[in-house]
Amino acid sequence: MSRTTILILLCAITLAGTLSLARANVYRWVDKHGVVHYSDQWKPGAKRVMVSSESLSTGESSAAQQGIAAESKAADRQTRQAADERTVQSKEAKLQARRCKKARAIYHRMIYARRLFKTDKSGKRHYLSGAQADAARAKALANVNEFCGTPSPQ
Repeated sequence: MSRTTILILLCAITLAGTLSLARANVYRWVDKHGVVHYSDQWKPGAKRVMVSSESLSTGESSAAQQGIAAESKAADRQTRQAADERTVQSKEAKLQARRCKKARAIYHRMIYARRLFKTDKSGKRHYLSGAQADAARAKALANVNEFCGTPSPQ
């Protein structure tokens, strides 16, 4: 074989490979973590977002690209929104846990204290009567139930 024949054959193979890539379909899917993926191979749940470039005119091609961009932006927005919701839920759970821990600590101090008192602005103690102490303990238990969701073990 001559050099020109080999060169022509090599160009033909390269051109055939390029055309096969130009005809590839593009599939889009979102995984369980909300990440958008694009591929030329179909996956379960994937949608075809672009067909062969030969069958599309330039106007249809740019419309398809705009559609892909819009879908991508919508998926990104949904992913960010889901991440924000998880962050808020995590912060709320931590706040709830802190409130529960504090309410339990106050309740346990009140249960094991011999006498309960309140201090005024000058730092002077005013001791509670038995009925007042029982009411304060009941209120502390109600706070534990509110913040922890279950009665406090004694």
